[in-house]
Amino acid sequence: MRRILALLMTGTLAVAACSEADPDEADAGAAPIADALTAEVSLEPGHELVGRLVVEHDEPTAPVIEVTGDERSFTIPVTGAATRHELPVAGLRAEQDYVITVRDGDEEVRLDLRTGRVPDDIPTLDIATAEVADMSDGLTMFNLLGAEGDDPGDDPVAGMLLIVDAAGEVVWYHRSNHPVGDARMLDDGTILHEYNDTGARRIDLFGRTLEEWGGDIITGPLLLDEHGRQVIGDDTVEVATDSMHHEVGMTDEGTLLALSTELRTYDDIPTGTCDDDADRGGTHELIVDVVVEYGSDGEVVAEYPLADHLDPVGDPRDQNICGLDFDDVFPNWLYRAQGHAEARDWTHANGAVVDPTGDNITVSVRHLDAILQIERATGDLVWRFGPGGDFAVEHPSDYPSYQHAPEWQDDGTLLLYDNGNRRASPPGAPEDAPPTSRAIQYRLDPDAGTAEVVWQRTSTVDGEPSFGSFVGDADRLENGNVLITDGGYADRPDGITAQITEVVPDDSEAGGRIVFDLRIADERELIIYRAERIPTLYPSP
Repeated sequence: MRRILALLMTGTLAVAACSEADPDEADAGAAPIADALTAEVSLEPGHELVGRLVVEHDEPTAPVIEVTGDERSFTIPVTGAATRHELPVAGLRAEQDYVITVRDGDEEVRLDLRTGRVPDDIPTLDIATAEVADMSDGLTMFNLLGAEGDDPGDDPVAGMLLIVDAAGEVVWYHRSNHPVGDARMLDDGTILHEYNDTGARRIDLFGRTLEEWGGDIITGPLLLDEHGRQVIGDDTVEVATDSMHHEVGMTDEGTLLALSTELRTYDDIPTGTCDDDADRGGTHELIVDVVVEYGSDGEVVAEYPLADHLDPVGDPRDQNICGLDFDDVFPNWLYRAQGHAEARDWTHANGAVVDPTGDNITVSVRHLDAILQIERATGDLVWRFGPGGDFAVEHPSDYPSYQHAPEWQDDGTLLLYDNGNRRASPPGAPEDAPPTSRAIQYRLDPDAGTAEVVWQRTSTVDGEPSFGSFVGDADRLENGNVLITDGGYADRPDGITAQITEVVPDDSEAGGRIVFDLRIADERELIIYRAERIPTLYPSP
C-alpha cells in the first residue's frame, strides 16, 4: 500500500450554466410570487454545504441572485440570459440557515436553505490566530493528503480539497478516489488540480469533472490501481507523456503547463554519489523530470527535458542520485510497478512556472537544490540558481535547499518555500543546529551573477522555529501579505502535521507578524501540499 510522503476550456461554466436536471431532485424552499419566474433549491447529493439552485422563466432572463446568511451574504453572478439556469450555491458554513432571493425585474422568489454537517472524515482545524481586519480578503483553498492503510485490506484514503473562510470554517469540500495535489481556481470559476501524480482535472463547484487529462501510463498499463479501481475517467484526454505531478497550471496562451517524468539509463556514474556515501556508481535507471506544455485537446505543444541540462556522470553538482529510495512514493511507484525495480528518483522537480516575460520557464529541482531558468523558444538553459550555479550569495546559508513552489513577483523578485533539508548553517549557528524551513524572497541579477535575499521568514509554531521536511508553499496575496504553507511537519510532539499562516511581512528579524494561523493535528498524519487564497468563488460575469 502506498504512503503519500512526497508530491513529492471547454465545458459548462459553473456559475452560469444552462443544463438539464431532474426537477424531482430539487426541494422547493418557497412558492414563487409570480407565475413566470420559478426557482427551487436543495442540497447537492453527497455535499452538505453546496446547494443546487434551478431557476426557470418563460422568457430568457439573467436574474439577480442574492444569498443572505447570519455570517455572510453574497451575490451569485449570472452570465447570459436563458430560460433555465442551474447554479451552485457555495461558500456556506455548516448547519446554518440561508435565504436565497431570485429577482427578475418586479418578479421575486425567496427560498430557504439549511446546510448540513461537515463530514466526519474532515479533520478538526485549529485556528490559533485570525486577525480578519489585517488578512487579505477571500477564502483559503488547500488539499489534504493522508497515509493509506498498512494492510492490503484497508480502505485507501481519498484525496480531498477544502475551502475555509477567514475564521477557518469549512465552506466547501471535494473528495476524490485518489490524491489531489496542486489546485488553483481559474478565471472562469472552475478549479484545476493535479491528480494522483499522473493526471489533471478541471472541476466545477458541484465537484463535477468538466475536463480530464492523463499521461499515457495511467491511461495504459496502470489504468487500475491496487484496489482494482480505474484511476481516471472514461473520457480522459490522453497526453503523450508519462505523468503529471506536483504542478499543473494554465498559461496565458490557454495551454496547460505540467511537470512530467521520463526514465533514462546512465552508465559510468561515479561511486560515492549519495548523501550516505553508499557505493551507487555504475549503471542506473534514473527518473528525470520533463516540463510538458499541452493543449486542452491533449496535443503536446512543447517539452523541456531536464536531462538536457543535468549530468549525473560528469557534473558533481548532479551526482546525488539516491533520492527517495522507496517503492511506494512518487515517482518510484510509477516505474517500479512496471518492472523497473531499481529506478531512482533523481531530480524530483516540484514547481514549473512561466516567468513574467513569458519567454522562460522557471523550474524547481528539489533533490539538486537547484532552480533552472529555461528558454521556451529554444529549450536552452538561461541560468541555474543554487550552490555551484550562476549566482553568488553573501553566505552559503542564503541558498535554498529542497525548495518548493517558485513564484515570480511583480517587482521581478522570486518568492519560494525553502524546506532547508540540506541548507548550510547560518553565520554564528552551531554546525549541528537543527534544520528550519522558511519563506524567502530573492533578487536575482543575472548580469552581475549575484542573488540577494530581500526578505525571509523562518517557519514557527508558537514562536519556536520549525522544520517542514517536505511539501510547502509561499504565495503573495493581493494586499501584500504572504501565505505560507508548512505542509509537511513530521514527528512533532504536539501532533501538528501541517500549518497555514498568513504573514504581514516587514524588515524585522522575525520577518513579519502572523495574522492567520491554521493548524492540523490528526491521527491520520494529514499533510498539505499547497494552499491558495481565493478572492471569491464566483468570478464577475
